Amino acid sequence: MLRKFRSWFDRTTPDELQFEPRTITVRNKEYLLRRMTEADVDAALAIERRIYHDTPWDRYAFFSELRKVRHSLYLAVEDAGQMVALIGTWFTMSEAHVTNIAVDPAYQHMGLGRFLMQFMIGRAIEYGSEKVTLEVRTNNDIAKRLYHSLGFQDGKVKKGYYVSNHDDALDMYRPLP
Repeated sequence: MLRKFRSWFDRTTPDELQFEPRTITVRNKEYLLRRMTEADVDAALAIERRIYHDTPWDRYAFFSELRKVRHSLYLAVEDAGQMVALIGTWFTMSEAHVTNIAVDPAYQHMGLGRFLMQFMIGRAIEYGSEKVTLEVRTNNDIAKRLYHSLGFQDGKVKKGYYVSNHDDALDMYRPLP
């Protein structure tokens, strides 16, 4: 097993997780999709506060994740120079784990969340992942519907998973071809 991990670890180089900014079109509207940077942390925290009214992630968590460029990819969506959505994913030997996805409330229901999830599922397939996983608040029915529509299945419930308010989380996973 260790040999298999080392083999995977050695093939996953920073070059493989590089990302070039690009213009995307979602529902006939153009946005900039680019790699998230440390300069985006305040905007990311503001989006999370507008969504959750608390911040599941703190500044340190974002900085820590953004520095793991060899095995993670954090992307930001911009509209007119303002960050309006983000997604972060860890890539391990056999799975891609979506650590964070957030769309500013003013931009929800416009297809950005679906686009970002489909984009990361595509990356997971490219990197040879066997499945994509994530956690979602058990009371977040809108997000669960999105994930189910993308082929995710329900896993176990993690009681009190979200520290800030002790909400439960549902593990979800999607096997990949």
